[in-house]
Amino acid sequence: MPAPAPTAAVDIVDERNEPIGTAQRGEVLPQGLNFRTVHVIASDQRDEVLLQRLSASRDRHACMWGSSVAGYLHAGETYEAAADRRLQEELGVRATLTFVGVTPMTDEHSTKFIGVFLASIPREKPSIQDPEHVGSLRWLPLGRLLKLIKSEPESFTPTLIHVISFVASAGVGPAGR
Repeated sequence: MPAPAPTAAVDIVDERNEPIGTAQRGEVLPQGLNFRTVHVIASDQRDEVLLQRLSASRDRHACMWGSSVAGYLHAGETYEAAADRRLQEELGVRATLTFVGVTPMTDEHSTKFIGVFLASIPREKPSIQDPEHVGSLRWLPLGRLLKLIKSEPESFTPTLIHVISFVASAGVGPAGR
């Protein structure tokens, strides 16, 4: 199942992340509706973190560095199913996922509830599956990533910054060590 198109149905949720209906993906932000996304932070055998640089053709956050994979959930889809789907769609890999938790984040006039997962993948395995979506991939040691986020926050999506902070506060994965 591909990523939801702007006209695809996604769940809208209340302030407790409980589904209350559906809307077209392209309507959630303009209408200030709350919704769900998933983000996966992938690391390799050296605990370096994989980032994706969003393509120049993206409507939001073009050319910024983001999570290893990310995306909206389809209506009725679980966070784990969406994480698995996005790993395959964006990087062409499968991995065992470790659930970190769900963190709310304000996005324009909406709250998005981000399901966060960690995944360990071999460094040589991921490849860009859709160049219109992902411009490039980069492995970074966590310490270097954290320094860059502090010195150049404008280079990173606001959600990546939020997710890395959430993982670190949970004390898990490369960001929590």
